[in-house]
Amino acid sequence: MDAIKILDLENDGLNMATDEQFLYILCKRTFCKYDFTDMSLTAQNVIFKKDGKARAFSICEKYIVLTDFCDLYVLNKNNLHVIEVMRLGENLSSDLGVVRFNEKSAYISIRNGKVAVMDLETLSVEKFDINESSSWDHCVVGNRIYTGTVIGDLIETDTTSMQQLRKIKLCKKNIYSVVYHNEIIYTVSQDMTIKAVNAETFDIISVANKAVKGMTRILGLYKDWLVIADGGISLWDKRTLILQNRFDFPTGHFNKGVLLRDNVLIGSDFHRIYKCAL
Repeated sequence: MDAIKILDLENDGLNMATDEQFLYILCKRTFCKYDFTDMSLTAQNVIFKKDGKARAFSICEKYIVLTDFCDLYVLNKNNLHVIEVMRLGENLSSDLGVVRFNEKSAYISIRNGKVAVMDLETLSVEKFDINESSSWDHCVVGNRIYTGTVIGDLIETDTTSMQQLRKIKLCKKNIYSVVYHNEIIYTVSQDMTIKAVNAETFDIISVANKAVKGMTRILGLYKDWLVIADGGISLWDKRTLILQNRFDFPTGHFNKGVLLRDNVLIGSDFHRIYKCAL
């Protein structure tokens, strides 16, 4: 599967997301919005005074929510203007991580097991202690949050009470990515395994051992494939977790510069943006 260049963009590792026909890119100090149909630049805003590699963002129906160390930025999705900046953390022991959404709230992970919940109407924030460990990733499904921690636990939390409901030990440390699909929770972790967990019973139903390496990310599912970025792209049968295909494709710094949009991969190196159809 051939990678096709769609944009020249010098960067030091970037973050990307898509929403409708638009591709959003955070590159160094600047946020850019492109029309993916012709890659024309439709909006741009210099957000920061200095470059930074620890930033990340997610998009909901109304906003872009961006994290930068201990600060949370809320941006207008249309023109990329900054609506709100709030400090949710204090230092290296409370910096911000992944942001995920449901219809009413944004859920922002904070180091050492805390979660900040931001109301998407009022932009008010409340913090909760969920567990004793930091997390790499979480996903929000209805009134549940599924979190992968650095000590290898998969945790289920109720969004109404923000109380932990269940947990299961999946590995010794570092569950890097958590994705939900059709009552199954898929994870990848530092022990090089892919695991599938039944969301109803919280039992492990399938495992692929010595499958991946490094800070691997699950990009999503397409047809019967679990699509994973691990320095390239690998496709796994979503039921059996048997490898179906593996091919080269640029995935960015620590596999953060790649995403799956329907059947199209969008990836990056330090110089360009590429696409590839599955």
